[in-house]
Amino acid sequence: MKKIKINVGNNNKINNSNFGIYDNKKVENKNLFEKHPIIFSIVISFLVGFILLFSFWERIINKIENFL
Repeated sequence: MKKIKINVGNNNKINNSNFGIYDNKKVENKNLFEKHPIIFSIVISFLVGFILLFSFWERIINKIENFL
C-alpha cells in the first residue's frame, strides 16, 4: 500500500495514514430458497403440474363446475 502525505489547512500534516471505512454490520446468511428463488419456483410449478395430472382431480373439477 502506498503511503500518502496530505496537507490540511495551515501546514497541518497527516503522515503515513490509512483511510478507510469500517463496516461492522453482521451479514445474514441466506438459505437455499432465498439464494435461488427462480429455480425453486420452477421446481414447485412442475410438482404442482405433476399432481394435477392424476385422474381424481377431474371429479373435483366437475363438482366445482356443477356447484357454480
